[in-house]
Amino acid sequence: MNADDLKNFDINEVDFNNMGSWPLVGKAIMVSIVFSIVVGLGYYLFIGDQRSDLVAIERKEIELKKEFEKKQSKAVNLEAYKRQMKTIQESFETLLQQLPKADQMAELLDEVSYAATGAGCEIVSLGFDAEKDAEFYSEKPIQIQVSGGYHQIADFVSRVSRLPRIVTLHDFSIKIGDGNVTSSPGERMLIMQITAKTYRADSGES
Repeated sequence: MNADDLKNFDINEVDFNNMGSWPLVGKAIMVSIVFSIVVGLGYYLFIGDQRSDLVAIERKEIELKKEFEKKQSKAVNLEAYKRQMKTIQESFETLLQQLPKADQMAELLDEVSYAATGAGCEIVSLGFDAEKDAEFYSEKPIQIQVSGGYHQIADFVSRVSRLPRIVTLHDFSIKIGDGNVTSSPGERMLIMQITAKTYRADSGES
């Protein structure tokens, strides 16, 4: 088959009922058409579905790569995370040791009293309020009233803040007392009312 055969081919002269009598160029064209149809159907029926599967697999591969990178980053920093967790646990245990137990509450009142005496203040009143339960701990308020000069009261507050037990101070008020001066020359007598709060871990103790 050459270019002249293709040029002289007239489809109107083709007898579709007798394909054996077709010229060579007609047979070649028909073979090409049938081949194209077979290839197209094969792609649609087989390769097309596989192409969709390939796209899904490629997307899954991207997701797995991202997940791998995250896990790899965690694995690289695992030792650092372990050290950080150990430090946090040690700090937590230290804080727990600073929380007074139920049988140490009276001892805590003595420590507050010693702090007042050491600062040169006088205890007017000192006692616990009712305990308040929170989700993971119990809160025990202490009502404190002391008298003394400005610097003495400031020293008392500083001493309470440095107690070995966790104690926080809240809702203070100060008024001028009945005395003219304190043991500190030139200082007026003051009376401070303040609420101190201590905490203990909720272990079911009363």
